[in-house]
Amino acid sequence: MAPVHLPWAAVRLADLLTQLAYGLSGGRVGGKQAGYSMLLLHTTGRKTGKTRTHTLLYVRDGEHFIVCGSNNGQSHHPAWYHNLQAQPHARIQAGRASYEVVAERAGPEEYERLWNLLLKSRPQYNEYRKRTAREFPIVILKPV
Repeated sequence: MAPVHLPWAAVRLADLLTQLAYGLSGGRVGGKQAGYSMLLLHTTGRKTGKTRTHTLLYVRDGEHFIVCGSNNGQSHHPAWYHNLQAQPHARIQAGRASYEVVAERAGPEEYERLWNLLLKSRPQYNEYRKRTAREFPIVILKPV
């Protein structure tokens, strides 16, 4: 079966609906979607200074939360990634638990291992990678 490419508006709508479900349920709803673990990432906007929230698929690596800046294969990095570069301190909600985190981009020595961990959870990342020449940043969210 060919991979499904959702329009950007559908991706954004799913993001907003997940945020709403998370908020209304106190994290009881929204943490799992189609079998994937999802978290809410709350960053500080690098231009506005306002809190920006995004729903992201994640995998665990010990106590760390691993996310990928695939941006669904678009040619540019997602806004949340740029926000974390400017201000690496953020907050996440994974299910009913919330954490203050520090974001760190995976270095070359750990990139391949974490990429394979992400692929085990979501093989579609390989399809996204075919759509663009950029390297997807892998971000390690470390609870503080």
